[in-house]
Amino acid sequence: MPIAKATLSKIHIAKQQLGLDDDIYRGLLARVAGVRSSKELNTRQASAVLNEFERLGWKPKPSSKAKGKPHNFKELPERIRKIEAQLADMKLPWAYADALARQMFKVERVAWLKLPKQLDSLIAALHVEQEKRQLLLEVEGLCKELGVDAPERMAGLEQLPDGWQRQRPILRALVDALNAAVVAREHG
Repeated sequence: MPIAKATLSKIHIAKQQLGLDDDIYRGLLARVAGVRSSKELNTRQASAVLNEFERLGWKPKPSSKAKGKPHNFKELPERIRKIEAQLADMKLPWAYADALARQMFKVERVAWLKLPKQLDSLIAALHVEQEKRQLLLEVEGLCKELGVDAPERMAGLEQLPDGWQRQRPILRALVDALNAAVVAREHG
């Protein structure tokens, strides 16, 4: 499902404000979302790209229609606090959880989810995202320790599939391979 035009505009504004040339921009898209064009992004990938822009120093202008914590937060089931903690851990807005609710249940807002199993599924989806982000951070840290800027630059890893940055099994295997390379270098 293509992203909203407003989100696409935000991405292009951030690119311009950060002064990224096309090669660096496309490299960022590939690294963060596994795509070469913003038109290929889905909602989750677009959010990850915008988060990366913010990490790089871009400061988005707050939207007058920004969706924050649900207005009925205190009346919602206890599970909502877990969702809030997960969002805070990843520095994601409530709009991200709302987008997941739309994608997973065709419900516009997390606050409108009524069934415990829906909230549990949303918590599980956020956990998967947390795990992907943590694994990607580990890969980046291990690459830095090995003195390479990306795992594709290492012998035997040149043929990583497109979108490997979003695939947990590949990320786990990369962490194992890079850890083994670190150990081999220390004992070699």
